[in-house]
Amino acid sequence: MTTLRMIFRRFAADRRGSYAVIFAIAIVPMLVAIGAAIDISQAYFVKQRMTKALDAAGLAIGGTVGLSNAQLQAMAQSYFDANYPANKIGVPGEVKVSQSGQIVSLTANASMKTSVMGIVGIDEMNIEASSQITKMGKKLEVVLVLDTTGSMAQNSKLTTLKTAAKNLIATVSAAAATPGDVKVSIVPFAVDVNVGTANKTASWIKWQWTTSKTQTCSGSGRNRTCTDKAYNISPNNWLGCVIDRDQNYDIGVDVPVTSNAATLYPADNDDCKPVPLMPLSYDWTALNNKINDLVASGNTNTTIGLVWGWTMLTSGATLSTAAEADAKKLNKAIVFLTDGDNTENRFTTSQSSIDNRTAALCTNIKATGILIYTIRVMDGNATLLRNCASDPSMYYSVTAASQLTDVFNSIAQALSNLRISK
Repeated sequence: MTTLRMIFRRFAADRRGSYAVIFAIAIVPMLVAIGAAIDISQAYFVKQRMTKALDAAGLAIGGTVGLSNAQLQAMAQSYFDANYPANKIGVPGEVKVSQSGQIVSLTANASMKTSVMGIVGIDEMNIEASSQITKMGKKLEVVLVLDTTGSMAQNSKLTTLKTAAKNLIATVSAAAATPGDVKVSIVPFAVDVNVGTANKTASWIKWQWTTSKTQTCSGSGRNRTCTDKAYNISPNNWLGCVIDRDQNYDIGVDVPVTSNAATLYPADNDDCKPVPLMPLSYDWTALNNKINDLVASGNTNTTIGLVWGWTMLTSGATLSTAAEADAKKLNKAIVFLTDGDNTENRFTTSQSSIDNRTAALCTNIKATGILIYTIRVMDGNATLLRNCASDPSMYYSVTAASQLTDVFNSIAQALSNLRISK
């Protein structure tokens, strides 16, 4: 017994292992602190992911009208789940939606199992995220510039386009707080644009004009002479179409004046589409009927479609009902779709020459602050269309007509004048 007491006394007096004991005692809170940092970092990541998913859900439902809160909740849950799948870190609960005037609020909770903090009895963390979507006070004017050339009859392109365009109209119209806040115009095009035979007495039509695209030539060598084709169309026989104005008025929206023939619009029956353009309107039934009437035929001249789309958005321009530009109160946008290369305009059948006119026109439009979305359907000059868009993210290229529905839905959502407010 005496020997055992002596051994204990020696052990108690020995200080050589004291640091190891102290370290052993201190290591527990250190590990807890490190574990807490890891778990809190993961929780922050989950919160960020949940917030982004809520933002996406809010933007998706924010422009809808006429739905019950239960329907909005179901829609929001669907979008949230798509953007935050169940296999991600954290197990999210139900999305809760509430509305107050122009504000839609969304919240969601998630439980996350801890990685290290379980050693001190904290097995999971509860994480809450929220998002608030507010409809902007800005109004919207948008023009659908739609290729209706012959190739659009192939592979169900025109049929699918009609459905997608009507879906877009339904979405943007729902974003209007009051009637007239959102207006849409439709400009079908091929080589020409139909402005309507009701304008046969308008002073801005040019009935006599020539084109170097089609020439009559005779002789050979130095004796060879060529004469431009001359048009002399009677207003009573006119089908309603116009072709490119004289350059450089062909890529501008200058108001035509009778004292300057170059500013007038040449009447053309050669490739005249039967469906006239429709200026800005919020008569949703008439707009949908216009889309239903579209038919496919003819060659491609993207410049003529775009310049008339710009015209429809320009206050005081020919046939335009557009409001004055006001960046603080009004957004203006063109949705431009084509499925092929440029093949013909008033001046030439050279694709590169027509592409150059289109490119210059795109630059002119964007300089005014008008947004341009471009859609390439299977074929067409991808570089030209990508560069024409206001931003690379606003250019879409689809490889199948069926993809048009998603593309138009995406653009419609962007146009619905929603913003993340908090």
